[in-house]
Amino acid sequence: MVLRRALVSVFIAAASLASATFPPRLGGKMLLVPIDDRPATGQFAQMISDIGGVGIELPPQYLLGQFLLPGQSDAVLDWLAQKDLGEYSAVIVSADMVAFGGLVASRQNLVSASTAYGRLQRLETIRRKTPGVPFYAFSAVMRVLPTSTRDNRDWRDILGKFIFRREEFFADPTYYNQVEVLRLASKLPPGALENYDKARERNQAVQEALVRMTARGSLDYLILGKDDAQPMSPQIPESNRLAELATSIGARQKVYFCEGIDQHANVLVSRAMLAQVGYKPKIRMVFADPLGTTVTPFYETEPLNKSLAAQVTASGAEITTEYDADYTLYVNTPSPREAQFNDFVAQLQNEIDMGFPIAVADLNLGKSGTGDPNLFRVINEGDRMMKLLSYAGWNTAGNTLGTAVPAANVYLAARQFPVDPMIRELNQRAFLLHRLVNDFEYHRFTRPMAYEYIDRNPPAAREETYGQSLDAVNRLVKEDLGRRLTDTFSQHFLGRRFYAGTRQYEVRQLRNVDINLPWPRAYEVRLGFKLEAGEVIR
Repeated sequence: MVLRRALVSVFIAAASLASATFPPRLGGKMLLVPIDDRPATGQFAQMISDIGGVGIELPPQYLLGQFLLPGQSDAVLDWLAQKDLGEYSAVIVSADMVAFGGLVASRQNLVSASTAYGRLQRLETIRRKTPGVPFYAFSAVMRVLPTSTRDNRDWRDILGKFIFRREEFFADPTYYNQVEVLRLASKLPPGALENYDKARERNQAVQEALVRMTARGSLDYLILGKDDAQPMSPQIPESNRLAELATSIGARQKVYFCEGIDQHANVLVSRAMLAQVGYKPKIRMVFADPLGTTVTPFYETEPLNKSLAAQVTASGAEITTEYDADYTLYVNTPSPREAQFNDFVAQLQNEIDMGFPIAVADLNLGKSGTGDPNLFRVINEGDRMMKLLSYAGWNTAGNTLGTAVPAANVYLAARQFPVDPMIRELNQRAFLLHRLVNDFEYHRFTRPMAYEYIDRNPPAAREETYGQSLDAVNRLVKEDLGRRLTDTFSQHFLGRRFYAGTRQYEVRQLRNVDINLPWPRAYEVRLGFKLEAGEVIR
């Protein structure tokens, strides 16, 4: 108990540290070229940076493309070249947007290797003009399956099975594996496999160029994220070759490999902001089931303990086993045993209620990528929701960790270094509400409703929906998620009080609610709103 009290004391003391003690200051603004125009790849990073009082500027949305329409890479580079980068505290760039036009485009054989090289060379030229500004980049090690569309619905899974069987054949060249490879290849449409292999080969060459750029100082830090990975997939040997190259040319300390891709703008925002003030948060881990740390989560190649450590390190934080941690990350592991899970939630409940600094990452997501209702039920009781530092539970383990950890990191950095306390406290609560509604309510309830409507109304399809069907799905999503947002706000945020510096405030209003589907599918949603608070006059 003494150690626990010490942990609370450390957390509370952070609010009163003076700028004279810590001269560095979070401030300025950052520039982000996201991997596409989805909320998860741009909006989340903006909301996290807002917690630290640091704005993020993105290219105009129309330059980023949409779904199957590639972004305008050359126009994005024009936009970047026109900026006075000396005005920014850091620049974060998706190499896939710059080279190919975004994540979906990177999975297609639409851009030649020479064109992609030329764009990277131009990026390098832009960077050389302001060598003092940190440049961070990230790129996706291409996933096995192409983007799901109506056109590839009949053969997409066959291609995936072929790729996995071919990897097995490379590892174990038996007659059976050879026959299976040939059988599956015969079922693919002409050109599908050739285009797929050319895209993989080109991406590998482009990422080798990125590693070399990092070695010669054109990039300060590079994350290569394994997108929707599998234990038996081409991503493993590709990543190994890139790691060997980085080691051989002396860049291994600046080239980092993580699971997932959509969250890496968040991760690099955290890293850039922590580096700016020289702060490295210490994170204590509590797991729902220790056995779960040895499990490889869905869509990843590494056991959870390794992938978790990679996300934390890339974010600029570090893991500790001591009770002098800056905060505790409660990790709901995949498929925890009942007894261990019950102990986990009891401890979580107790520490939240006692006011300890707690972040929650729900990794018990299954293949559907939706949060655990048993965990959410505990968070949903009383006033626990607004007491959390951060929460995330969406899509994959990497996506979740790369959202919960950066948000908590930036909040604590903002408490220890001069940041307007009202901006910090209100924006932290806004992102917390955003995650609770988006991650759990949307994916657990609204998205299945949207899918049910789509399934009942062909030619609408889960892969792509257009016209009147898309309008109807959008209306359904707006109505249902809007109600869930209002309910969560009313029950857990409205009227709740908090301190910003020495003044007390209460949450009073939710304004400018905007809900829509960013792409012609119901897989993700764009949720925007403004949280308002007023001072409590005593």
